[in-house]
Amino acid sequence: MKLNGKYRLRKVGDTYIVVRLGDGQSVNFSRLITVNDTGAFIFKQLENGTDMDSLVAAIMGEYEIDEAGARDAAETYLTKLVDLGIAER
Repeated sequence: MKLNGKYRLRKVGDTYIVVRLGDGQSVNFSRLITVNDTGAFIFKQLENGTDMDSLVAAIMGEYEIDEAGARDAAETYLTKLVDLGIAER
């Protein structure tokens, strides 16, 4: 699993946002992507490069959650990122 290199996670105040790096085009703020703390944690793991089993282990280590719940969270979030073109499997 890896992220599309065109996106970065940024924290603005208390809010995490995923931003697309500039490509010479004007910025379109109508599709601003905000993520919660868990989403930011998963995004950071993906930035560092990880496989699904390592991601699930990291989620379990960070949060009090069993393996099935961690795997479901990882799959759900990764599917959304793939659908948005931010990540690929």
